[in-house]
Amino acid sequence: MNELDRIKVYGDGKTIPKVASGTYIILIQEKTVQVGKLYLGEQYDFYMEIDHPKNQSDLAILVTELIKEKKPEYLESENSIIVICPKYIADKMIWNK
Repeated sequence: MNELDRIKVYGDGKTIPKVASGTYIILIQEKTVQVGKLYLGEQYDFYMEIDHPKNQSDLAILVTELIKEKKPEYLESENSIIVICPKYIADKMIWNK
């Protein structure tokens, strides 16, 4: 998959296209942009969670500008959108240990 490719996540934890649990993503909903890791089906069969890094608020500025530049229509969507996070942004995420 390429950066900013959309991922559809279903209630049963399946995705199209299929992505691995722990994939770095960008979540766009209600004109707000967040980064994180997508976890699927690890605790329960029907399970999906997004874990956000501790520097989420700093990265939100960077990814919001990226989305405005490359996919501005995503910010106007009435539906939540999940896309593949570019590696250069994923590399900046700081996680609690």
